[in-house]
Amino acid sequence: MKRQWLAIAAVFTVLLAGCSKPQTAWITDLQAAKDAAAKQNKDLLIAFTGSDWNDQSKQLITTVFTKDFFKKASKKYVLCNVDIVQDESLMDKATLEANYKSATAYGVQGLPTFVLATGEGDVYGNGAGNETSNTLDEFFAYLDTFKDARKKLVDLKKKVKSSKGAEKAKSIDAFIEAIQPAQREQYSDMIRQVPDLDADGKAGLKGKYQLQVAYLDAVDLFQKEKLTEAGDCFKKLAEGDSLNPAQLQEAWYMAAYLYAMSGAMDNAKVIEWLEKAIACDPENPGTQQIKNTIEQIKKNPPQAKPKQ
Repeated sequence: MKRQWLAIAAVFTVLLAGCSKPQTAWITDLQAAKDAAAKQNKDLLIAFTGSDWNDQSKQLITTVFTKDFFKKASKKYVLCNVDIVQDESLMDKATLEANYKSATAYGVQGLPTFVLATGEGDVYGNGAGNETSNTLDEFFAYLDTFKDARKKLVDLKKKVKSSKGAEKAKSIDAFIEAIQPAQREQYSDMIRQVPDLDADGKAGLKGKYQLQVAYLDAVDLFQKEKLTEAGDCFKKLAEGDSLNPAQLQEAWYMAAYLYAMSGAMDNAKVIEWLEKAIACDPENPGTQQIKNTIEQIKKNPPQAKPKQ
């Protein structure tokens, strides 16, 4: 019976989040805020603050985030506050960890930071608070500066949905290039479509996105501490015939790097792969860095891990 009541309460909470009544306070659960934005077809405004230590965050809380702010802003946005506190007694451990994780996911480097996203979760604005947004009118004027970026991203997303074949590949590429690099991982399904959509390579995107798919797969394997398998993602691609010289160089370099980190390959072989990378595109600006890496390995060779 207790579980049934908990389930009913959870459903009730979701329904409340979906209501279109003006907010009178921040939603502090980011996922709940995302769900509410999608349900209400509103944009999402995430305010990353440091309420107990950051002076500008404190000032915004006092002068901007008033009743009038919530009344006006909630007509257009679902409002979410992710507070990065220093006094860990102010919130439970799970919330602390979730907030830090959210800040990392959105590439937050300073506080306060504001993130704007569509109801579909596409981020079109990410900026630090500044002294020109310390009043209510100034803050809304600040939000208005992201209008053009929003329109561009929404239009690009529409093209992705409406196009097919090579044109869809081009539309995806334009969309991916428009979003912030920190957000690209959430579009892995979209990214993985491009090599097939441009199977004949006529759109010029097949190699570029095969390399991006290799990064997606390698990151997943790296997190599982499967470094040689992560390196194989790039080695297999480098041994194919769909990459241009610069992409080939990058693939061989990443394969060598990951194998070197794993300790599963001797230094001579690592250097061999790095030299292959150089030969792929000798005039590439990154070539000198690879040469420097080779010299470092020769001077300070890493110790290979003992075989199990």
